[in-house]
Amino acid sequence: MTLRRKIAASTIAASLAVTAFAGIPLSNKGLAEKLGASAVVYAADAFPSADVINKVKTLRDALIATNGLDEVNALRTAMQDLSMTDRQTIAESIINKLVSGFTGTEQDDLKVSLSNLLVDAIAITYDADLTKLEELRTNYHDDLQKIATAAEVDNLTVDDIVAYFLKVQDEVVDVVSSKSLLELKQLLSDAEGFNTIMEEALASITGSYHIEGIFLYYGVTTEDVRDAMNALKDAISDADLFENAALALYGAYSYIYDSSTVPPVGGGGAAPGEVEQLVTELEELKEKLENATDEEKAELIAEAVEKSQEVIETATTLKNLTAKIADGVKVYELDAKDIVKMLENVKKVADQLKETTGVELAPISLNIEIGEVSESGVSVSLTKEIIDAAVGTIVNGVNVTVNGLGLTIPFGGTFSDDLDLDIDWTEAEEGIVGGLPAASAIYDFNLSVGGENTTEFSRSIILDLPIHTTDSLDEELLTVAKVLPDGTLEIHGGRVTGTRIVENRPSFSSYVVVENKVSFEDVARVEAWAGRSIQVMAAKGAIIGKSEGKFAPDDKVTRAEFAKMLVRAFDLESNTAKEGFYDVSADDWFASYVAAAVETGIINGRSETRFAPEATITRAEMATMIARALGADDTIDVDAALADFSDADDILDTLKVGVAFAAANGIVEGKGEGKFAPNDNATRAQAAVIIHRALNK
Repeated sequence: MTLRRKIAASTIAASLAVTAFAGIPLSNKGLAEKLGASAVVYAADAFPSADVINKVKTLRDALIATNGLDEVNALRTAMQDLSMTDRQTIAESIINKLVSGFTGTEQDDLKVSLSNLLVDAIAITYDADLTKLEELRTNYHDDLQKIATAAEVDNLTVDDIVAYFLKVQDEVVDVVSSKSLLELKQLLSDAEGFNTIMEEALASITGSYHIEGIFLYYGVTTEDVRDAMNALKDAISDADLFENAALALYGAYSYIYDSSTVPPVGGGGAAPGEVEQLVTELEELKEKLENATDEEKAELIAEAVEKSQEVIETATTLKNLTAKIADGVKVYELDAKDIVKMLENVKKVADQLKETTGVELAPISLNIEIGEVSESGVSVSLTKEIIDAAVGTIVNGVNVTVNGLGLTIPFGGTFSDDLDLDIDWTEAEEGIVGGLPAASAIYDFNLSVGGENTTEFSRSIILDLPIHTTDSLDEELLTVAKVLPDGTLEIHGGRVTGTRIVENRPSFSSYVVVENKVSFEDVARVEAWAGRSIQVMAAKGAIIGKSEGKFAPDDKVTRAEFAKMLVRAFDLESNTAKEGFYDVSADDWFASYVAAAVETGIINGRSETRFAPEATITRAEMATMIARALGADDTIDVDAALADFSDADDILDTLKVGVAFAAANGIVEGKGEGKFAPNDNATRAQAAVIIHRALNK
C-alpha cells in the first residue's frame, strides 16, 4: 500500500469530523438561521502561526474565551464512545478503497487503525492539556511509515494530518460565512447542498497538502465523504450535539478573527430571508381574510400572530456571542450594523402584522443570553445607534442574563446614549450582609451612559436575582437589600417566584438577597389575624416600626404613610416623579412617595393643589388605592361584589368600584355584622394585611 493511501485516510477522516462540527451535513435550516447572513469572508490563513501546536492552542483558547469548549467536547465525547463496529461503518466507503492493497490480518488491522484515527483526529484539536499530539505521533507512527514506504512518499507525519484537519475546518467556516442566509437555507434544505459546500471548501485549500492527489489517485469522491458524514450523523442519535458544537466553533472562529466584524450567532439580523418571506405571507393574508368565515379568520390571525412572535423572538435573542477577556471579565461588544438590521426586520414584521390583522404585538426586550461563565464578571456594551434604531419598534429595552441573573434596562430617558454595563459577583460574607442570612451572591452593578458613570435613572431597571439557597430560611421573608458604602443594608423588598426574586430599582449599587426577620413586642393582640402580614411587610421594608420594637398596630394610617407603603410594596419608587401640591415640600420625608403614587394614579390629591398628607385614610379609600395598584378597571359587577355588605350605600360612588374589586378578590373583608364600615379609619395592622393579600394576588 502506498503512503498516499495513509494520507488520504487520515485527512479524509479529519475532514469528516470537522465538517460534522461545522454543521454542514445536517440539512438543518435552524442552524442556518442561527448563523445568520454574515457576508464576512475569512482570510485564507486565519491562524497567526503555522505551527500545529500553536494552531491547536489558538482554537482551544478561543473556545474557552467564547464559552464553547463544553459543547465541542460533548460531541467529541459522543464520537469517542462509538463502538468499533460503528467507527468502521462510518468511513467504510473510504477506508475500503484505501486498504484495498492489503490483505488478511494486515488489512483488518489497518481498518481498525484508520477508524480510530477518525476519532483521535477530532480529539487533538480540543485536547485539555495539548498532550494528545505526542500520543498520536507514537500510536500511528508505524502505520504511517509502512504506508509511506509503499507509496514512495517521504515525511508523512501526524502533524500533517492535524494541519490539514484545521485547514479544512478553516475553509468550511469561510464558505459558510460568505453565504447569505437565503443561500445557506437553500443549500442546507437540499440533499446536494452539503456536496456544494464541501466542493467549495476543498477547492479553496491551498498549500503543500497531498489530499487532492490522493483523492484522484484512489478515487475517493465527495459522495464517499457525504456517505460517511451521514453515517456519522446516524450513529449519534442526539442531533443537538452537532448543532451546539457547530455554533460553538463558529463563535470561536469569530473570536480568532476580528470580533468587531463578525455578527453575533443567533439574532442580530439572523433571519432576513425568513423575515422577507413572512412579510410577503402577511401581505397575502389580507385577501385570505376577506374571503374567510369568522371562524377561519380567527384561526388565520392566530397562526399569523404565533409565527410573527416566533420569528421576532428568534431574531431578538442573541446567543453564543463572541467575547474578549479583560482583567478576568468577559467583555461583549454588540455589533451595531447587524442589530440595527435585525430591528428593521422586527419592525417590518410587526407593522405588517398590524396592518393585515389589526393585532399589535406587545413590547419585548432585546435578549442577550450569555449563559454560564466562570469569570468573575461580564461587561456588555450597546451603542446609541442600536438604541435609536429601537425607537418606533416593539423592542423597548435590553435584557441581559448571565449565571442565572437577569437584568432588564428600558430604552429611553436616561438610557438613550451608549450603554456600558458591568456586572460583578462575589460570595456573600456574614460581615458584609450585617449578620443576616444571605440567599444569593452579592451583585455589583455599574453603568456608564454616554461615557458618564450613572447611578440614578429616570426609569426603573428590573433586577431578577437567582436565589442560591433557601435551606432553613423563610422564603416569604427574603428581600433584596442594597449594600451601602458604609457596609449597612437598605431593605428594598422584591417578589419571590420559585428560586428567583424580582425587584424594580431606580438606581444601581450592590445588591444581595437576605432573610430579614423583624419582630415587634406590641403585636400580640392582633397576632391571630395580622401577625404574619406585619412580619412579611416589615421584612420587605414596606411598613416599618414606629420605634425600636414597636409597630403600633392600632395607630391610624395617614395618606402620606399609605403612599409610602404602596410605593415600597409595589416597587414604584421613582427619581423623576414630581408633585405640585402646596402642602408637600420637596424636603418632606414623604415627598418622593407621594409624587410616585400620584404619578402612577394610585392616589389622587384632595384637590388639584392640596394632597392632605396628614389626613387619615378610610377603609374604602385604602381598598380603592390597592385596587388601583393592581390595575382594577370598571368591568366588575359592583352590585354583586358589594351585596354582602349591608352598608354598601355608605360607600362614596367614586370609591365603589375599588372596594368592589378588592372585596371580589378577597383583599378586603367586612368588620362583622355584615358591614364593611367604609368610612372607619384604617389602622396600620389593617394596612399590613390588605397589602400582603394584594401582593399575593
